[in-house]
Amino acid sequence: MPIPFSDPVLIFASVMVLMLLAPLFARKVRLPEIVGLIIAGIVVGPHGFGILARDQTIDLLGTVGLLFIMFLAGLEIDLNQVRRKKSHAVIFGLLTFSIPLLTGTALGVYGFGKSIAASILLASMFSSHTLLTFPIIAKLGLSKATPVTTTIGGTIITDTLALLVLAVISASGKGEITAVFWVQLISMIVIYTAAVLTFIPILGRWFLRKVDADENAEFIFVVAVTFMCAYLAHKAGLEPIIGAFFAGLTLNSLIPERSLLMTRIHFAGNAIFIPFFLLSVGMLVDASLLLSGTEAWLVSIGMISVALFSKYLPAVISSKLLGYSGDEGMLIFGLSVNQAAATLAAVLVGFNIGLFDEAIITGTILMIAVTCLVGSIVSERAGRRIALREQQAEFDPEISLHRIMIPIKHREEARALLDIAFLLREKGSGEPLFPLHVVQEAGDAHKQVAAAEKLLDHSTVRIMAADIPVMPVTKVDLTIAAGVLHAIKDYRISMLVLGWDGKSTSKTRIFGRYIDSIVDRSTQMVMVNRIANPVNTSVRIVLILPPFAHHQIAFNEFIVTVKTLAHQASTSLLIYCTEETFVIIENFVQASRPAVQISFEKYDDLKSILPILKGTVLKEDWVFQMGVRKGEIAWQPTLDRLPEYISKEFPENTFTVLIASAVKRTVAKVAENHSFITSVFKPCCVKFHIDSNSSQSAVEQILSSQFKKGSLAERELTKVLTKLSREEPVELVKDVVLLHTYITGIEETRIFLGVSQKSLEDIPLSSGAPHIIIILLDPIDQDPANHLKALADIANLIKIKGIVGKLKKVRNYDELVKEINESILT
Repeated sequence: MPIPFSDPVLIFASVMVLMLLAPLFARKVRLPEIVGLIIAGIVVGPHGFGILARDQTIDLLGTVGLLFIMFLAGLEIDLNQVRRKKSHAVIFGLLTFSIPLLTGTALGVYGFGKSIAASILLASMFSSHTLLTFPIIAKLGLSKATPVTTTIGGTIITDTLALLVLAVISASGKGEITAVFWVQLISMIVIYTAAVLTFIPILGRWFLRKVDADENAEFIFVVAVTFMCAYLAHKAGLEPIIGAFFAGLTLNSLIPERSLLMTRIHFAGNAIFIPFFLLSVGMLVDASLLLSGTEAWLVSIGMISVALFSKYLPAVISSKLLGYSGDEGMLIFGLSVNQAAATLAAVLVGFNIGLFDEAIITGTILMIAVTCLVGSIVSERAGRRIALREQQAEFDPEISLHRIMIPIKHREEARALLDIAFLLREKGSGEPLFPLHVVQEAGDAHKQVAAAEKLLDHSTVRIMAADIPVMPVTKVDLTIAAGVLHAIKDYRISMLVLGWDGKSTSKTRIFGRYIDSIVDRSTQMVMVNRIANPVNTSVRIVLILPPFAHHQIAFNEFIVTVKTLAHQASTSLLIYCTEETFVIIENFVQASRPAVQISFEKYDDLKSILPILKGTVLKEDWVFQMGVRKGEIAWQPTLDRLPEYISKEFPENTFTVLIASAVKRTVAKVAENHSFITSVFKPCCVKFHIDSNSSQSAVEQILSSQFKKGSLAERELTKVLTKLSREEPVELVKDVVLLHTYITGIEETRIFLGVSQKSLEDIPLSSGAPHIIIILLDPIDQDPANHLKALADIANLIKIKGIVGKLKKVRNYDELVKEINESILT
């Protein structure tokens, strides 16, 4: 068999075997996997046993691997951290460029006796570096850590400056340094950078929104954009690695970290392309060059020493200046010490124009080998210590990881809901996702179950492809809502992700019978989504908080959930709230993790929020509303009508109502005070045995104890309440309607209760005509806190088990108090 191998099938098979065995061997001897692949390249390469030649195929795939590393660095960098701490990247970038430039120039002039031009070109090799160990950091989950973000930003600065030095030295060697050269170089770089940063996000957002493509087509699109940016960077006078980084940077906000597309990008890079690059680096190393004489030894030792020292010093200085720990400083050093792509480009240019000799070539190859080995070991050890420390710091035994269930009715909605569930899933969570389909009991239930399992198969495959555990669930029950509620209990679910068509089935429904029933009868966090566009194409989340939202149970968890979505989707966050809420929550919202770009806007009245949103919501925004269950402190009727209004007003925006988890606390609250019923409904404001099926007549009879019959105030109030009962009734529970308004002439909140013997046919509740009317009257200048407390008290009382039946059965006020107190005690 001829060596090196020439059969393409055998070459590829040999490389695959090396990619499999080299990391396994490295793990056995406790070395980073990257080191194993580099050593494998040395052994089988042209300067080792000569099994594989470093031909065009290896060179091509190695280049693809290098570009993939830079693309992933741009794709995974935390843009929010970059915005907040851009000075960190600038400081490190300038230090890691200038210190090696000075020490390298000194080495060239005084150590090797080179000219100033040759010494500066030599120094530029030390200034540049390659993020060769970034895959190690990514596997440890540190790709968005602050020191990593600083290093990546600094890498772009130092590599760009080093490559500019290379371009200038190369042009001077050819006698081309003129005013035209500088104008052309600077203008091309400016035009290229502006074009890529402007048009690639627009192109990416258009493709992901408008083109009906699966992840395969999306992956091809991403790769095509990356390599086109790399090629155009080369034409603009930059290195292709800068173009690949810019491609990752511009697509960063469109490809969430926890998405199926990101999983495929990582697989292609980490399993195939990046290992090719590492093998190709190993194939460059020729240890026999050290036998060529003492000059090669001296040059190699000098270059290796300066490379290590001049990258260690900026890392240490930066960590001290920026307040990083010792391990974080070593992590910066491990990432930035590696020499490869730009170093090779510089040495080859210097050799071709006669500035470098073979001794420099030898020293460069050995420097690449040593710095890559040192960088790999340092990155892995420092990274492991930091990752372990972060895991210990983030662990909170009081907070459990979410168990997320996604009820799916149709295959068409499954992908969008799963994408949201991927974003919500906590980092490091071992909990599976629970796609659910409920079949209603019927004669052909067995056929529907078979169809349901087929429907869930698609979702199961998609979740598994994203490297997430999955537990598909099929339920047979009397109703869809009952099936979902039983599944929540059976699988101890903590969060539901639901789809919604944006329409309400009646004036007294929020989302519709199915979703409303789930929300009312559950205590878990519920996320109701009207999907208009892929959520990863959003540029901003606009969150509406109701008055007194900060008093809600699990408000902290609610904010962390919204910030997690903003962080994962790489969006900013705009919060609308009242002045009182802003004063209380601002510091907490800004300080809570994860870090995102946050701004606040204030409103006075929730009823005025829609006109405000019309002037600020953009077509790329993801609109969020905090939902509140009836009986909670922040609930008010306006909140129940707002989802449909927003859905109609912004049909092209994805809209989500997120309802925070709650605790069933109604009975406990009432049990603490047996006079709770008398504090809500005073005897003079309760009317039993109303003999009418008309809302107007019923209202007149209820108000008669406090307002003189026939008076102007009584007539006007009856007219307002009757209109409300027909146009904006609030259904508290089945058979109970709430009417609320503000009036003059009263100094405190008044609550009236009326029970009709006949159903009030002209009140359009979704569950049927009611028998019970509750009227809430507030003074015009009422304190909102008192108003919301009254609403919460009413809703809490009405939710007591069996209360509706007791209200319809009792004959007088004393019987009502007795019946309620007995039901509480039992």
